[in-house]
Amino acid sequence: MFLDPVHDESVCVKPATMIDASEALVVYKHSTGHESSVQRRIFRGPARFIPAADEYLHHFEWSGVPKDASKTSYQPRALNFTKLKVIPMTAYHNVSEVRTNDDTLITIKLMLFFDLVDIEKMLDATPDPIGDFINAASSDVIAFCSAVSYETFLNETHKLNQLSTFTQLVSRAEHIGYKMDKVVFRGFQAGAKLQAMHDDAIQERTRLRLLEETQAQEQRAMDLRLAAEQQRMTKEAQLKVEQARLESDISLSTQKAKLAEQRLIDEAEQERARLQQDTAIAELRAKGAAEAEIEAKRLEVETARNAEQLRVMREMKALQVDITKVLVAQQPHVDSVIKLDTGSSSSTKLDHKASAAGKGLIGALQLNL
Repeated sequence: MFLDPVHDESVCVKPATMIDASEALVVYKHSTGHESSVQRRIFRGPARFIPAADEYLHHFEWSGVPKDASKTSYQPRALNFTKLKVIPMTAYHNVSEVRTNDDTLITIKLMLFFDLVDIEKMLDATPDPIGDFINAASSDVIAFCSAVSYETFLNETHKLNQLSTFTQLVSRAEHIGYKMDKVVFRGFQAGAKLQAMHDDAIQERTRLRLLEETQAQEQRAMDLRLAAEQQRMTKEAQLKVEQARLESDISLSTQKAKLAEQRLIDEAEQERARLQQDTAIAELRAKGAAEAEIEAKRLEVETARNAEQLRVMREMKALQVDITKVLVAQQPHVDSVIKLDTGSSSSTKLDHKASAAGKGLIGALQLNL
């Protein structure tokens, strides 16, 4: 970099500005051709900002806590910075010497929760948002306390936790681009004498409340003891009834068990008799089936024998053999024979030959069978 004395006044090296996600920078730039015109832009993090030669940063000077001072005391322009926080913030504030309608001086302690919504609106509307919050909150607290007495204030301190009580604070926050999330009442402090009286009253009320709670606890203990005795008597009666019921159930269960056992024995006997009967029937069926099979085979053999005899007879008939003589020859020897003769000698000789041949054929058939 070269310092040209004709065009440059000075040249210096400065560190870049680092901002995180919760911060932003307000950057101003001189417009080209218009020396009095300035442009403004918001530079949000996280980023590293390096200004141009004609750019500069906005320097904020807000009301803040001085060094070595309480966190509730604020001094104008005590807070100086260039990195603007864009996350929800908190501030402690004590509103001192607030007077109720019965001329009691008290100090109200608050905690404010707020969030920056519109940076442009804030830059255009106020140079010191913290100072605006302090003034608006003090105004709302003074308006609230001036309308109630000290005793009423003690009973209505819960309203200081409601945003509806801080109308001016909420309105001013919206006007300068902020959103007031909530206000927390941290307590109050009165004068020394009033505080002493208040402490004494608190101690007395606490003593009476403790005494009342002790007596009530004794009464509850007696009630619990009586209730326990009554409950024990009730339980003893219930135990007796339950014992009698259990004995009855046991007796009934024993009888049911005996009946079930006898029923099982009877069922077993019936099943055994049924099985014996089924076995006998099966044996009879098997015996009958075997006999029927034997008879069927015998009939089959007999039918086959008869069919074979019929076939042989048909063949002998085809050979012109006297079947009657063949049948007679097959029968056992008899004492007398009735012979029918047609009177032909040649026929008689032929019949003798056929008879001899038939006996031989039937004998062979019988051997094969």
